[in-house]
Amino acid sequence: MKKLVVLLMVMVMATSAFAIVDPDTNSMGFYFDTEADMPCNDAVTPYATVPVALTLVNPDFDALYGFEAGYHLEGPAQVLSVEFLNPQALNVGSNTNMIVGFGSPTVTSPITTVAIVNVLYLSTTNEPVDFMLHGTTPSSIDPAYPVFLLADGVLISGGMSTVDGPNAQINGGCLVVATEEMSFDSVKSLYR
Repeated sequence: MKKLVVLLMVMVMATSAFAIVDPDTNSMGFYFDTEADMPCNDAVTPYATVPVALTLVNPDFDALYGFEAGYHLEGPAQVLSVEFLNPQALNVGSNTNMIVGFGSPTVTSPITTVAIVNVLYLSTTNEPVDFMLHGTTPSSIDPAYPVFLLADGVLISGGMSTVDGPNAQINGGCLVVATEEMSFDSVKSLYR
């Protein structure tokens, strides 16, 4: 019996040690690691180049053929470059308004990084930088949310790790809070 209890405790600790911050399906976010559990970095020094992973978590599809995602930075930082992990990626948008098609699909996993955004941190006084994720302009479905291109040209709207606030943050005390993709009106309708 003791062995069973110890085994269960080890299993619980092992699953919580590798937890993804965002439990939602088809959700996109910025992370400072490749495990999608670090949306904040409070140890960035002045004039440092910071790689930030644009990551799709918990996809319910096997392959990604392209995506649309936009973002902007609020604070003292500048985007230096965006590197797509699919070598055949073609961005017909810009570094901050990405409309990307893949020549060959990217096989998805529970954590699928699609791009690395290299950011230059420009503050000497540790001012925060917020990464605000949204859709693109123009958007194939909804300019408020990322869009994913699946097999046979199927487009689906995705979610975001946060909706009403920063998606990731540099030197901000980690004010990133995961929220569900739900409006206030849809919550009110549950009680009618």
